[in-house]
This record gives sequence, structure tokens and C-alpha cells, in this order.
Amino acid sequence: MTTFFGIEAAQEEKFLEHGRVVLDKTRHSEVLNTFRSIRTEDIVFIKNFTPHTGLKVKAIGLSLSSFARENSTEISFPVEWVWTGETLIGQVDEELASCSNAFYEEHNILAQRKIMDLLPDQSAQPIPRLP
Repeated sequence: MTTFFGIEAAQEEKFLEHGRVVLDKTRHSEVLNTFRSIRTEDIVFIKNFTPHTGLKVKAIGLSLSSFARENSTEISFPVEWVWTGETLIGQVDEELASCSNAFYEEHNILAQRKIMDLLPDQSAQPIPRLP
């Protein structure tokens, strides 16, 4: 089963350019165990949320590894970004999306469906996988 993880857009450009999602372990210690639970082919998305507009998705990718790379200050995963842009998901009835967490697991089924709808058609463009 694919899991959906939302990542705050603060470092969006860096994540997209380097094909990695990185969290600072000292600033985000409360979400490290959730971050470590990312598995190969889980969906990660870069998000922006304001109470006024709701949840916006800015990029969607697939995790390429089940194993985090860690050092004393950072933890990261390689990601294949398969969609970039900006689309409004809208108001979601989920407390985690509306808080200022840099990272959270998305449980709202309507938000998950909208994110899935943005993914490229796999029959037309196969998504690269690790060997």
C-alpha cells in the first residue's frame, strides 16, 4: 500500500534540483520516526497550506529507497519527481495538513485521490524504478 507524505515547500527548489527530500534532524526531531517510515514507491508531495486557501500541491514524487541516508544533522531519501506545478486541493479536514509541521503523513482520502489524479499516466510514461 502506498503511503502519502506531505513536505513543506520551504526547500522546494533544493528538493527538486537534487532529487532528494531532506529534513534537518535538529529542527524536526518530532517527525523523524515518521520520516524514517518512508518506503520505496511511497508518494511524497511538496505542499503549501494556508487556512485561507487550503492545501496546495506543488510537486509529487516517488521514493526510490526504503532506507534513509543519515548523518549527524540531516536525514534524506532519493525521490523521482514525476509531477511539478501548482494545484489547489482545497480545504482538507485534517489537523496535520493545517499545522506548521514540515512533514506529515496524509490520511485524507479525498486529498490522496486528487494527488493520484495528478500523477502521469503510467501506460504512457512509465515511472523509473530502481533495479
